[in-house]
Amino acid sequence: MPLTNLNRINTFRLSKRSNKGFKRISVILLILTVALVLPSIFIYLGLKETSSHAKSLINAYKEQNFDQLTKELSATKMGLQKANLALNFLFWLKVIPIAGGYYSDVKGFTGAGVEELIALDWILNNLSGSKAELGFDGHPKTGPDRVTQVVKLLDKSLPYLDKVQSNFEKAADDVKNIDVNKYPETFQGKTIRKNLEVAKNFIIGSSIAVTSGRNALMVAPQALGIPTPKNYLLLFQNDKEIRATGGFMTAYATLTINNGQVSATTSDDIYRLDEKLLNVCLTKVCPLTPPAPIVKYLPEMSGKARSAWSMRDSNLSPDVPTSAKQFEKMYELLDEGLPFDGIIFIDTQVVENLIEVTGPIDVYGTKYSAEMDKRCSCPNVIYELENYAEIAAKGEKDRKAVLGVLMQQILAKSVGADVEKLPQLIETIALLANNKHVMFYMHDPKLQEALASLNWTGEIKNYNGDFLHINDSNFAGGKSNLYVTQTVTQEINIKNTETRKKITIEYKNDQPFGVWLNGINRDYVRFYVPAGSKLISSKGSEVAVTTIEDDLGKTVFEAFVQVRPQNTRKLEIEYTIPYQPKGEYKLLIQKQPGAKDFEYKIKLQGSQKMDFKLDTDREFEFKI
Repeated sequence: MPLTNLNRINTFRLSKRSNKGFKRISVILLILTVALVLPSIFIYLGLKETSSHAKSLINAYKEQNFDQLTKELSATKMGLQKANLALNFLFWLKVIPIAGGYYSDVKGFTGAGVEELIALDWILNNLSGSKAELGFDGHPKTGPDRVTQVVKLLDKSLPYLDKVQSNFEKAADDVKNIDVNKYPETFQGKTIRKNLEVAKNFIIGSSIAVTSGRNALMVAPQALGIPTPKNYLLLFQNDKEIRATGGFMTAYATLTINNGQVSATTSDDIYRLDEKLLNVCLTKVCPLTPPAPIVKYLPEMSGKARSAWSMRDSNLSPDVPTSAKQFEKMYELLDEGLPFDGIIFIDTQVVENLIEVTGPIDVYGTKYSAEMDKRCSCPNVIYELENYAEIAAKGEKDRKAVLGVLMQQILAKSVGADVEKLPQLIETIALLANNKHVMFYMHDPKLQEALASLNWTGEIKNYNGDFLHINDSNFAGGKSNLYVTQTVTQEINIKNTETRKKITIEYKNDQPFGVWLNGINRDYVRFYVPAGSKLISSKGSEVAVTTIEDDLGKTVFEAFVQVRPQNTRKLEIEYTIPYQPKGEYKLLIQKQPGAKDFEYKIKLQGSQKMDFKLDTDREFEFKI
């Protein structure tokens, strides 16, 4: 019997196993190379190409070279398309926890970028015959001239929006579900989260502009002074002393817009207008009998009840157009007519947010910045604006008209900012309007209707369902709304054919008393609810809660509370509404202009349905 060399057999087997293992490893490495490494290389090259041409694109615009602009835009688009195509080969990353979410985000932003560049490329190619008319003359332009050019570009682009609408809609759809809050604020000294937020909002905003905001775009050139100049009255409302339409009216400025360029022609505090009105009304009869809430809750400095209605207190209605008409009615008593085409209402949040983009502003030796100020535990710009409001209220003779100069400088720095800052600037302004810190009342019906479609005009809306609008007016409570917070809880219970609601507002002011900044918040509170609602009970109001049967098509419950520094208060009302839901419960909550983003909670049949910040009007539909 032949002898077998066992060592040779074992060596052969080991060698065979090693070869199989090597082959497996080689296959795995090949798969990884094809599935990960190669796509990553092409993604990198595509993004590098995109970045390079994007920089050249910006330089071409700065140099006003239209042909180079279109060339670089097309090259930027192609680079991003390459990266987007390569990303498709990494689709398998979607199934990997955590990594899949980040992959989807990158794919979403890249795909959205491609869609928007396709749209812009198509529009610019169609505008090539108008490049001279649009001012592309090869000479760099100043900030104001760039604004004029942008407005003309918008005007010329309008006929082509139908062709590219689907691209903008697809772009918005690609990014709408991206949660930017999961990203760090900064990484290696670079801003991450804010830039992603700006990009997302800009992409979604572009889609809204060409769809539901199309009418506003169509009339925008005319509103911005093409072909004839427009005049607007800018009313500054101090939201830290909240009133019905956003705040106590502190100052005003007259703005002229010609070909997109803005200039402030006059500016002063609101008390100057009231002084003029008082002098006029010494020589003629003026219908200025004050409304009952002003007589009851807003006494003169002497403590006596007011005998006349001032322009600064004319914004009593929570419906912005109604209050604007009342202001204009008083203004016409000055015998100056209405030398403006509409009113733009802004509050301190507008100034603060714009200064965050532009950087600090100096007015009459006073610095306005977004840095925290220890004197108020708030941004410096807020402290200085509140200080100005206090000086104006005291009527000091040498007080300066700050608002017009401040807004003029903010606008000048905005339009003169780097092109790269333009998306952030547009996003900031749109967000302020969406969150009801900028409100418009235009005399042109088409323009007013277009802005209303964007919810930028502050109407109290008609609604087929449950409705709630809580409106606060700080009557002689200083600037205490700077510190007062609210938590609003709605408890809805449906039994048989009766719908019963309980609203609880928890007020809190955790800051110490300040002589003029933080005092007792004297809050005239109105609950706008569906017409025909009936009050059952109330608790916490310092006066008996009364009912107004019909105001703006709603039933209104009136209350009054005082919130002291370093204190809390609670206000409750319970009522029935005539709404009888079937299958689903529909609810519209309208935010008060100028108000903070207060916390709201909704409970239906004992179960909590929502807990959110009310940053704009919100509509809900709950299954029942």
